[in-house]
Amino acid sequence: MHSLLTEIQQWFDNKRNYFNIFAAVDSRIEGWFKAEMLVLLTELKERRIITDFKREARAICVKSRKRKQIDFRIQMDQTDHYCELKACCISQAAGTPRDLTFYFRDDHVGLIKDFRKLDNLSFTNKWVLAFIYPSPSAASWSAVAKGIPTDLSHWLPITSPPKAKEPFFVSLWKG
Repeated sequence: MHSLLTEIQQWFDNKRNYFNIFAAVDSRIEGWFKAEMLVLLTELKERRIITDFKREARAICVKSRKRKQIDFRIQMDQTDHYCELKACCISQAAGTPRDLTFYFRDDHVGLIKDFRKLDNLSFTNKWVLAFIYPSPSAASWSAVAKGIPTDLSHWLPITSPPKAKEPFFVSLWKG
């Protein structure tokens, strides 16, 4: 997944104005991100950068033995990567309480939920891809990254927000 980061960043760089609009109306549009990823992954498969992908891939939870759906299974170099996607609007333009810490609470909404979901699977290549818009400050990012629950401390951010304010930040986490 880390090797796909440049492709993902370039794909969404061409849609910078979309992020400005989404932030202006304070909207989380996760379905749009998933659709864009479907188009991008199809193109990457055609270019032979990835071998295959499946959306809503099924997996079995180790503890409960229940089936779970993972947003994407991406195959590269004979290796499967399981990825959850998250749309995180932190503009608070409509007066919502959704700042960056909102998405890092230990509840049913944000990234922590996805970290826990993926931790309950036996696969080794687990990723969370979050689109955060607008980009957070380095200080707020550092604070939430350090505040991850200790049982999830093995989840590491691969990317850091840009130094200058940008319409969006592609945050990739490895579990």
